[in-house]
Amino acid sequence: MVKAALDRRVRQLAFARAVNTMGLSLVMTFLGIYIVETRGYPAWLYGLVALGSNLGQSAANAWAGNLSDRIGRKPLITWSLFVRSVFIALLGVQILVEAPLWTLTANIVVTSALRGCYEPVASALVADLVTPDQRIAAFGMQRMGINLGWAIGPALGGVLTLVMPYGAVFFIAAVGVVIAGIVCLGIEDPIKVAPSAPPSGTIETSALVDGLRDPTLRWLLAGTFLAAVLYTQMFSTFSIYMTDVVGLTKANVGLLYTVNGAGVLLLQYPALRLLERFGVRRALPWSSLFEGIGFALIGLGSGFAGAVIAIVMITSAEVVFSPAHQTAIADIADPLRRGRTYGVVGFVQMMGVAIAPLIGGVLLDTVGEHHATMWLTIATIGALQALCFLAFVRRRP
Repeated sequence: MVKAALDRRVRQLAFARAVNTMGLSLVMTFLGIYIVETRGYPAWLYGLVALGSNLGQSAANAWAGNLSDRIGRKPLITWSLFVRSVFIALLGVQILVEAPLWTLTANIVVTSALRGCYEPVASALVADLVTPDQRIAAFGMQRMGINLGWAIGPALGGVLTLVMPYGAVFFIAAVGVVIAGIVCLGIEDPIKVAPSAPPSGTIETSALVDGLRDPTLRWLLAGTFLAAVLYTQMFSTFSIYMTDVVGLTKANVGLLYTVNGAGVLLLQYPALRLLERFGVRRALPWSSLFEGIGFALIGLGSGFAGAVIAIVMITSAEVVFSPAHQTAIADIADPLRRGRTYGVVGFVQMMGVAIAPLIGGVLLDTVGEHHATMWLTIATIGALQALCFLAFVRRRP
């Protein structure tokens, strides 16, 4: 039986995500370098800024996801993009005039919270637009859009900083976010109102408590938290380890991330075919386990070549895990409260992202010289993640 083509709105959302991600990665990739190296603030202080922004996005995820069940998806995803573009342009002005760090921090937290109003709602919208058998392909397309943006953005941003002040690049980034908002304006919202959805609270603690009471969702949340802690190590602990411990140059580390981005684009389509063949029930625990093995290989390998092997392993697991994870959320969510479920999962996910650099930093400071021991310890997170998702798929209807 031939599957029906994906709704064109799914492609529109993937394009919006690509443009939005490209615009933001033009500037956000270099924000830490600006604060620490250009402005001279200590790295731990930037770590606190990043922690605050991640917590802001985490809280916004739960609030926006639940609200979208009541007022529809389109108002939140469009206006969050338009409002965020204003704050991104303002951040560029602040950088041009070398504004105090506390003002930069306030803006960064606001822009992160606005991102939290977009991501879970857009994912819920994708699930609204497709049939259950199309979810894997639809979420794979979203993943490809995001990674296309990441593949173009940082490289283009690095070139632009050579010909214009760093703060001015934020204006170009803001234009990208506006374009994404305009694309989303053309998407017809299938959700108008869901009267049976509960009122929206400030932080949505009730949604989180309800999620923790549900044994099936509880295992999904536990696995999601561990997955976020593990994968974030590649963008925090990994780069520090490769430069300070292994001795690679920043250019080589950047090339490793290019390998990751290109790998996602090349492997995502065959990964979707593999996922459709074996299903979400097998994919979630096995991809989690293989991702943990990939992180273990970082400590067992040596030099640039060893790092490439590890990155390819991690990327191969991630292109299977990500669409499987998003599909699993849609599969267990009540259609009338789908935004609420995506919001709670996004809340837990960002909590994992927020705490991940601290966990990696502690391991670097304590056992960083023992390469295999440190990365095997991090790989253990992947094993625990696999066990959580194994428990989840056994309980999943």
